[in-house]
This record gives sequence, C-alpha cells and structure tokens, in this order.
Amino acid sequence: MKYLFYLVILLSQAPLFSHAQSNYKPGYVVNSKNDTLKGFIDYREWNKNPKEVNFKQNLAASPQKFTPVNANAFAITDAEYYEKFIVKISTSEIQPDKLSLAPDTAYVTDTVFLKNLVNGKTISLYEFTNSQKSSFYILDKLTRQINYLKQYLFYADDQQSVSNLNIYNNQLTRLAYEYQPGNKKLLSHTRVASYSESSLKAVAIELNGGNATQQAVHSSSGIRFFAGAGIRYSKLQFNSPTGAGPFSNGMHDSYTSPVLTAGVDFLANKYTEKIAFRFEFQAAAGSYQFSENYTNVYDTQNSLAIKQFHLSAIPQIIYNFYNADKLKVFIDLGAAMNVFKYNNYDFVISRTFGGTTSVDRQNKYPDLENFTVSFPIKGGVRINKCLELYGAYYLPASVTRYSFFSAAQSSIQVGANYIFR
Repeated sequence: MKYLFYLVILLSQAPLFSHAQSNYKPGYVVNSKNDTLKGFIDYREWNKNPKEVNFKQNLAASPQKFTPVNANAFAITDAEYYEKFIVKISTSEIQPDKLSLAPDTAYVTDTVFLKNLVNGKTISLYEFTNSQKSSFYILDKLTRQINYLKQYLFYADDQQSVSNLNIYNNQLTRLAYEYQPGNKKLLSHTRVASYSESSLKAVAIELNGGNATQQAVHSSSGIRFFAGAGIRYSKLQFNSPTGAGPFSNGMHDSYTSPVLTAGVDFLANKYTEKIAFRFEFQAAAGSYQFSENYTNVYDTQNSLAIKQFHLSAIPQIIYNFYNADKLKVFIDLGAAMNVFKYNNYDFVISRTFGGTTSVDRQNKYPDLENFTVSFPIKGGVRINKCLELYGAYYLPASVTRYSFFSAAQSSIQVGANYIFR
C-alpha cells in the first residue's frame, strides 16, 4: 500500500508538470506576410481548435507565439494542417438538455484556425471544434467562399423526440450537381451523408473526382510493441475471522520472483502518444510456505507448501499526464486476467502427544482458484521514447471460494520495458 500512497502523491503534483511540458514536432508556420517559416511546433492533442501555437525555428531557439492575428496557417508535418478563416460559427446546442423548441440559427463571426480534413482542386473540407460541438466547413476553390455545413438539432412540438434539420445534405448535393454532374453514385451519397468526419471526408473526396488529398492524415492512430522484465513481490494472506480456516486470521507468506513482460500498445495519436490502450502478457513463478503451531490437547503444526506458476493477460489504458517529447510521466489502470497452475500440494496437520506424532494430509486443500481477475494500478516514466520504468500495485484478489474463510493474493511490481519503434 506504500506504493499506492506514493502514486497518489505523484498524481497530486500533475498540474505542476503540465505547465512545463512541450512536444515540439517538425512543421511550419505561414505568417501574416505569407512567408513560410520552417521549424518545430509544440504539438498538443488538441480536443478543440487551437487559438495559438508555439513555434521554434530550431529546438534550441526561444519559442514564438502565433495566433490568427500574425499567422495565416500552420502545419505539423504529416499530421495536421490548420488555416485561418473568417467564418460564421453556429451557437446552436446539441446537448439534449439544452435544445431549443425550434431550429436555432444564431451564429457569431470570428477569425479562427480551421483544421483541414480534405484538400482538393475543387473543394476543401475543414473542421472547427469548440467546447460546444464540432462544425464542418466547405471551401469552394473556384469562388473562394467558405460556408458552414448547416445542421440544427431541436425538440419537436411534443418535446419527446429530437428533430434534425440537415441543410448540409442539400448544400453537398448542389455542389455535386455543379462539379460532378451525372455522377448518380455521388448524388446518393450526398443525400444520406451523416454529419461526421469520416462520412463528410468521403463525400469531399468524391466531389473532387477522387483526386483529393488529406492534409490531416487518414489516421493518427499507431501501434508499438514492447518487452521487458521486472521483480514482483507477491503476498498470499488468509482471512479467517471465524477460526474455521486452515490458518489463523491474517496469516500470510510472500515470495519475490522475476517477471517477464511483453505486449502491444494501440496509440490514440501516434504524434503525441498521450493516451495508449495496452494489451500486456506477464509470466512469473514462485512459492509460498506456511507453518503455524498451536497447543490444545496436542502440540499441533499446520503447514502448507505451494508452488505457483502465474500467467496474466492485462488490457489497460495509459495516460501521460506529463507528456514532453523525451520524458513522459504516466498512470496506468487495467484489469489482469490471471491463470494459475499449482504443484500437487498437501495441507499437513502434525499432532504430537507423549512422544508420538501422527500426520494427516489433505491433498489440494485449500482449493485454490485457477483463474482470477485483479486490478493493477501502475505509474512510471518513459525516457527518450524507448525506456519505460514503472511500479505497480495489484489490489488483493481472492483465490478461494470458501464461505467461512478466504485467501487473497496481492502484488507489488517494479520493472523496465523496452519499446520497439
């Protein structure tokens, strides 16, 4: 539990870390004079369109701040591209508890960076996300006009159901008639396209005759593999408040053993690596030795020797709350599916009276589970993208099914993983 305490202390300092972190990636800025400045941009996993970015011409330089006031565009190489536009931003709500009783067509006009999704000869598709919702825009390359793809949600008269006013389908259909006349397949797509990035991307590419590019990459997700080793301290404790168990309440033993790890990470964004979904395999082996003496009519000794082989498959989620390029500090939560194999152990009761000793053996008692689920809490650091150092605490999980007593196993583990890139 000491590890869990230290982990809580570490997490409490997360806000201090967040101010210092940076993640500079190759990119460029187009300034207000339309000069292209090549260098590095502090790339964050933006959930909303950024209002400003930090830029360095080289990694040793001091950062410059660019906003829609002094920049026309910026890009992270092979990842994302943003361009400045003056646009109408819809203020209508999409949350059910905030919907109006009629289409809310109100908007504000603002100068913002729009994220480019599709760049074509005829039209380009952009996205703007704020705390309220995501909105999509179409730039007509021939007229140089950019228009909001309109969708409004509101309650019907009975206030029991939500209605959609999908004007964007008509907007896309008009563009299809103008730039791809006779393309019946495209017309059918524009009429049923959903208001989502993937659906609108597909239509935008078709509107360009299938020759459009996507300056925002097709997918920012990624995959990486790892392997490593560590040391595990495991404890098996009997809880027998009624005195009906093989050992007294709180009796425990522990072992320390090496553990081997390997697995794969699925990255939500391979450029920031802030969140990863990990599937990990672990293997370890060890033994417990229990011995307890007490006296009543006889001098009695209860003993138990268990060898345990332990395999785990652990799906988990990793979150880097400090996420600089060469140093990441993370917390990791998961669920370990544990498979155990035991030796042919015996529970031995030795009774001595008057110099005579009798021995009783109960094979496979107590009956230990071959499968359990436990919950690890892990924290650590990743250095230079490849070396991961961690500590983990596995919450106690019962390995028996008896009514009057139980045995629970918990573990503390430290180790290192090497990430293959």
